[in-house]
Amino acid sequence: MGYLDNKSYFDGDKPLIIPHRGGSNLVPENTLHGLEVAITEGFSHFETDLRMSKDGEIFLHHDETFDRTTNVTGKVQDFNWSEILKINAGYKFYEKTNQKGKKTKFVRLVDALMMNQKLKFNLDLKQTGMAKKVVEIINSLNAKERVLVSSFSPKRLDEFLRESKGDILTSGTFRENAIARFLPLQKRNFNVQALQAPFRWKGIQVHSKKLVEFCKINNLQLHIWTVNSIENLKTCLEIGCDGVITDEPILFRDYLK
Repeated sequence: MGYLDNKSYFDGDKPLIIPHRGGSNLVPENTLHGLEVAITEGFSHFETDLRMSKDGEIFLHHDETFDRTTNVTGKVQDFNWSEILKINAGYKFYEKTNQKGKKTKFVRLVDALMMNQKLKFNLDLKQTGMAKKVVEIINSLNAKERVLVSSFSPKRLDEFLRESKGDILTSGTFRENAIARFLPLQKRNFNVQALQAPFRWKGIQVHSKKLVEFCKINNLQLHIWTVNSIENLKTCLEIGCDGVITDEPILFRDYLK
């Protein structure tokens, strides 16, 4: 499949600064508040995760439960969207940062895409069985040029590739990263347009010159995550990558200026 026509997603000054879950050191992750800040601050991209409610609404959220980030406990799959809308999506963040009493909401994918016509989204699929709906939402809003769909799970990515018929930009999984990093450097037939590699994974350094070379040979964009210190950003700049996914987008933007 190689490169698609809609590669304007990758346009911009390199490296692209991609706020991780909206920049989760600055704002409550994957929330309306995070989207508002990304738009106000003029960021071009927004990395987020997708899950599905009990009644089939696709929305921005990372975990299988609401326990870690909100004032509610329980599995996402047990809640209807009308119930999810009532949850304070930033409760734990606001408690931790002494902003008690502040509130924000969860956001459906369709609403996130409609909030700003310029904002580009890196969508990480966090569960199987929702690829068809995600494809339908992207197509119905003519948002193909504004999305890159990713998953660390080969099963989820393959499901998405089947549903999208390879017509929407995608990023490699754990499988593609391992091949690129550890097997001989050569041209490979990946059905993706980007690799998103961890800076380190379980103590193993994944970022490398070889990974950069691999992406050049295979005409792939390389985004490194999650990079949060200026020291690690400098490493990414030295080896050369196309984007960094970070919890500190404003710090990085100011440093690069």
